[in-house]
Amino acid sequence: MTPADVAAMFRTYMDEADSTFITDANVELYLSQAYNDFRQAVCNVDPFIFATEHVLDATGSKIDLTVATGPSGAILCGQNATAGKKLERLLRLARINNTGSNEVLRYLSGSPSERTISFDGYTFTNNTIVLGGTYSDSFRIEYVPYHNITFTGGAPTAYLDDLDGFHDMIPLYAYLRYAVRDAADLPQVNQELARKTKNLETYLEQGRNHEGSQYVDYYDNWAW
Repeated sequence: MTPADVAAMFRTYMDEADSTFITDANVELYLSQAYNDFRQAVCNVDPFIFATEHVLDATGSKIDLTVATGPSGAILCGQNATAGKKLERLLRLARINNTGSNEVLRYLSGSPSERTISFDGYTFTNNTIVLGGTYSDSFRIEYVPYHNITFTGGAPTAYLDDLDGFHDMIPLYAYLRYAVRDAADLPQVNQELARKTKNLETYLEQGRNHEGSQYVDYYDNWAW
């Protein structure tokens, strides 16, 4: 489905002819938040579906993500974050040979706080990656960005993602917000959303990569 298809389905569910009650801006807001909900449901099972990466050179013991870094000059965090590049969920941090060839030398070990960082580890605090040592190296940040999709304006025919069979969940999520405003009952919506969520989980765990889901790894997941 395209963003325009998603918006059309949402309007069908609302069946609201009065555009003064539900404006295009309302529709855009509800669908944008609904797509956040959909991506969250996906990321709870497999966040790497939406993963992207950012490479940069860093010197010292901290990486400030509120400033432009790397060949792309993207800003990953803060009020000036680059649209479509803003970091939502940090997945992994790798030390690489250089930003050109981007070959992983080692994945650093994530830690919940600065107090528990190992020498070859890191923690993500506020908008800063704190390293366990002092470096002058190149790094690759693997992360999930916030989406930058427009549903009712801009480019509503733009690419959404590869999970086409589950895009009908987005207008269902959006309808939940509309129903709060409309004070409507939600039994059918909740039942359908619960059914689709279960199907989505099964698909991500077993169906999308069927061969991989049957594989048993007998080794520790060491990096390099």
